[in-house]
Amino acid sequence: MTARVIISDPSELIAVLDRLDVAAARRGWRVRRPADAAGIEARARDARTAIRLPAPVVVELEADPDAAAPDDPIDAAALLSRTPVAGAIPDGARRLHGA
Repeated sequence: MTARVIISDPSELIAVLDRLDVAAARRGWRVRRPADAAGIEARARDARTAIRLPAPVVVELEADPDAAAPDDPIDAAALLSRTPVAGAIPDGARRLHGA
C-alpha cells in the first residue's frame, strides 16, 4: 500500500524529500524518490529563473521493510497533519496529479 504526496515547488525537491523522509520514518514508512531528483530540482529552478511556475511532482510513501513495526496503514494526510512538511501536500484519493 502506498500514499501519494504532491511536492508543490520542486525547486527545493531534495530538501522537501529529506524532511518528508524524516517524518515518514517515525511511522515506519519511506519516500519513494524520483530517480532524477537533482535534475527535476534543477529544471524547476530554471523555470523559476525564467519566471515560470515549475510543475508539481508527485512522490509516494511506502512501508519501509527495514522498519521495526510498519503496521500502520499509510496515510499521507494524517502524517502531514501531525508533522507538517513545508511544500508537501497529501494527494489523497483524489489523485490530482496523474493516475
